[in-house]
Amino acid sequence: MATTYPDPIPLTSAEHQVQLRRAVIASTIGTTIEWYDFFLYSTVTGLVFAKLFFPHSDPWVGTLEAFAIYAVGFVARPVGAAIFGHYGDRIGRKSTLIATLLLMGLATFAVALVPTYQSIGIWGAVILTVLRFIQGVGVGGEWGGSVLMSMEWARNDKTRGLIASWPQFGVPCGLFLANLAVLAFSQMSGDSFLAWGWRIPFAVSLVLVAVGLYIRLGIMETPVFSKLLAEQKIDRTPMLAVLREHPKEPFSPPSRAWPSRRRSTSSPPSSSPTAPARCMSRATSS
Repeated sequence: MATTYPDPIPLTSAEHQVQLRRAVIASTIGTTIEWYDFFLYSTVTGLVFAKLFFPHSDPWVGTLEAFAIYAVGFVARPVGAAIFGHYGDRIGRKSTLIATLLLMGLATFAVALVPTYQSIGIWGAVILTVLRFIQGVGVGGEWGGSVLMSMEWARNDKTRGLIASWPQFGVPCGLFLANLAVLAFSQMSGDSFLAWGWRIPFAVSLVLVAVGLYIRLGIMETPVFSKLLAEQKIDRTPMLAVLREHPKEPFSPPSRAWPSRRRSTSSPPSSSPTAPARCMSRATSS
């Protein structure tokens, strides 16, 4: 039997359907933009960064140093999941997703402005490392938050899985757009790609962020979070609640954590004050 979630926002069925569609589109497009930023860095790393930021290293060593900076983004993802998972359960899904989009987009745009080793020496690589860490924090918060935003607009658990799966589509879309951008601007800039052509795809991120921001500002807060807010059931320390009630799941592989996650979501997400915290934190850490 499907579980139906009460809608604290007085919406008609048609209005709810409109908001559901907007939430799914906003989550998917926002995720596409953030993964475009994330994958763009990885594509350019192998082509450009070793030559521009580690010119005095052996080519193999320089490439490894460039990809070491790339790896920093993966280290930062759990940090972003914890930070934005916490605030997503404190101030709302919509606000935190706007923050992750801006964080990721501005950090990516800043990469286009980083001076090379020829201008400021090793400090160029240091700045890249900081920006890559910020990118990782942004995508770590975006991933679980976008899934949760879509999922909490579902009316029952029959459609919840399908709706929550749409942000996953943003990953291949982001990868495709990142490769397409590098291909297009490398053709346009020709021999100047190493000099300035590689910077343009990063600068274009600012335009994509403006589009994503416009879309996300047009959606409402989710019914589940709105209900918790109206009933004053917002947990002051959601991350601590997750660690206290489910100490193993945040550190377990998704395949091992799935049975526990399935049991915890068999009831409506609004059934307890800490339920959204469990969903948000588990989703962002997977």
